[in-house]
Amino acid sequence: MGKMLPLMEEFYTIQGEGYHKGTAAYFIRIGGCDVGCHWCDVKESWNAELHPPTSTKTIIENAVKYSNVIVVTGGEPLTWDMSHLTKGLHEKNAQIHIETSGAYELSGEWDWICLSPKKNEITHTKRV
Repeated sequence: MGKMLPLMEEFYTIQGEGYHKGTAAYFIRIGGCDVGCHWCDVKESWNAELHPPTSTKTIIENAVKYSNVIVVTGGEPLTWDMSHLTKGLHEKNAQIHIETSGAYELSGEWDWICLSPKKNEITHTKRV
């Protein structure tokens, strides 16, 4: 339901790629991914059971201490319902970006979507 998420790691850094390259941001890496790209540089994120279920409230409070630009990544974060997380971050006036394969339906409200489609997956671009 998205009230608890398998938090792999969270950190403050500079966005290193894409349109927002060079922007200071707080990254929230959510565990869990069944897409399984062989070139993935964070394969340790795939098994959600290895990452502690963390309340979205805690994740939000940690994130907004460091930045008003938040990047949610994974694994594949859309394996989970992101509605609670994005609602809470928007209530704190954060700008929220997501990095997704598009393999799952979009949940939550995003300010920026970085879509990286995968060869063997259907991309879900329909807004829910």
